[in-house]
Order: sequence, then C-alpha cells, then structure tokens
Amino acid sequence: MMKIGGSFPYIPLPQEPNHFLEKLTPPTGDLRYLMSGRCGIYYALEDLKLRDSKRVAYVPVYTCETVLAPFHKAGYELIFYDVTKEMVPVFDPAVLERISVISICGYYGFSKYDREFVAECSRRGICVIEDTTHSIFSADGIDPHCDYVVGSFRKWLGVASGGFALRREGKFEVPLLPPDEQHLKWRRECIDLKEQGAPEADDLFWKAEMQLRQIFDCYQADPESIAILDFYPVRQLQCRRRANYQYLLEHLRPTEAWEIVFPELPDGVVPSHMTVYAKEREAFRKVVTGAGISCTSYWPVGPLVSLEGRPEAAYIYEHVCSVPCDQRYGEEEMQRICEVLNGI
Repeated sequence: MMKIGGSFPYIPLPQEPNHFLEKLTPPTGDLRYLMSGRCGIYYALEDLKLRDSKRVAYVPVYTCETVLAPFHKAGYELIFYDVTKEMVPVFDPAVLERISVISICGYYGFSKYDREFVAECSRRGICVIEDTTHSIFSADGIDPHCDYVVGSFRKWLGVASGGFALRREGKFEVPLLPPDEQHLKWRRECIDLKEQGAPEADDLFWKAEMQLRQIFDCYQADPESIAILDFYPVRQLQCRRRANYQYLLEHLRPTEAWEIVFPELPDGVVPSHMTVYAKEREAFRKVVTGAGISCTSYWPVGPLVSLEGRPEAAYIYEHVCSVPCDQRYGEEEMQRICEVLNGI
C-alpha cells in the first residue's frame, strides 16, 4: 500500500520559468532566496533592525518555535496575541503604542486576521512582517500593508533550501552568508533516501532540522534550490490542491471524534493541508498513520510560549492535526483518506 504524505521528492521541471516570486515583488522592492524560512525571518529582522530601535514584536501565541526563534535571536521583546479555535488572531489595540513590528500569518492557507488592524499598524509606522509559509499560494495570502514577506516552500514541494525574504519597498541592506554546505548535504540526502523508502531518512531529516535550529542565520539558498523555485509548475500545484481539498470537503463526514477546522474553501485559497481537530488526537493519529496516511501535528508548544489564560489556543495545540491534500495526489488518494477518517 502506497503511503500518502511525507517529504516531497524532486520532480522534473518545465523549461519555462514561473516568475511566481518575481510577480509578488514590487518594482521598488527586493527579493532574496534563503536557506530556510527561519533564515528568511531572521534576515528580514536584521534588515529591519537598521531602522528599528524599539524592537518590540507582536507575535501569535499559536505558532512554530522556529518562527519565534529568529525574533529571540535578533533581540526582540515578544508580546503575544491570542488565536481563537477558528484560527482567527485576536489583536489588542492597547499594544499599538508599545510595538514596533507585527508578525501575521494565514494558517494552512486561510488568512483570517483583522486586516483593518494590520492597516492601522501600517499607518502608525509599525512594520508588518507576514510569514506566508502556509499562505504563499493563496490569492489573499499577502496583505497589501506588508513591509516584509517571508516564508518557506519546504512544506509545499521538494527542495533543499526553501526560504525567501521579500522587502516590498527598498533594497535589503544586510549582506547574505553563503549556505551551510553540511546542512544542504543532509537535506539532499534526506530527499533522496525518502524517495527510495529508506527508513534512515527520518533520522537524517531530524539531524538536519536540529542542526538548523542551532546555526540558522542569514544564509542564502543554493543555486539548485533557486532553480527549483523559479521553474516549479505553480499553477498545477494550486489547482490540484484546491481540487483535492474540495473533494475532501464534499466526502468527509465529521463526527464527535473529529471536526474540520476550515469547512469552506473560498475562491483563491490554496490549502497547505486538510486540518482537523481530533478529540482524542493520539488515538486518531494512530488509526490514520496505521492506514498509511501521514498525519502531522503543527505544532508542539514552543519554549517561548505560555498558554496561561489562553484556553482556545491551548485547545488548538492539544487537538490539531493535518492530513495531505497536495499536488502529488488525486481523487483516488483523497477517497482513501475519506474512507479512513469517516471510519473514525
């Protein structure tokens, strides 16, 4: 039985470039390719620090520790905003006098934050950084008031270096570092081993991941990865993911044991996953993974996060998990996912 999900393989690329990131970069802006998403965030912050002496960041309480680590490393004080069970950020106007930068994101491709609050931040001169790791392919995945757009393609396609940073007005003033060759070596080997079905691939993945958590910096991407990002068939990816997600919406039958987090697919939204809340998550994941379907929990609670007084964010961390709906698969695989989930 073929496994559904897991790391992405390399694929043959079209001869025509996609111009995807170029089109997202204003004529007066600047685009850089980084070794990873957290390198992209850190690079944007190092550039921002040249003009930001306050250095207080407003960040989501529901996020990955690798998103917060660049802020911590760059010397920013962190103020957290809450997130509801519907994955809607809860912004507090009282912080507007205190912060110098706000970090926003659209979870799993669905951007549900208060855009008027973001616009008010921009009017007050507060820098807006959008982490588009989940929303980069959605039509509304980048807020028009962003100063920096950052993210990673590693959750979307097979690439060793998947990070980028985009400054929408002006040029980056911080030099890039050459990529870490040891990290890239492990990443390439991991992709190859995954494609071969080798069991040691997971160990190598985490070896590379834990190394990156220690060394991340303003590392640029390697030429091979840049070529993949520039030539990947983006439109095919967008259409297939939307079709797969729509199939799942039409055929899944949630029960008391689990529910769909985003039960509608608005025009232009390209989901990163089908994400659910499972009442008994470990039991749910055991059934799903036992059927050969990847089931991932994004994310564990990071060391910088406190959930005291935040019951809805705590609920997300305790119950959220995701199954694939990506471009490698079609109706047959989505049907198999439905059969497994509908049996729970």
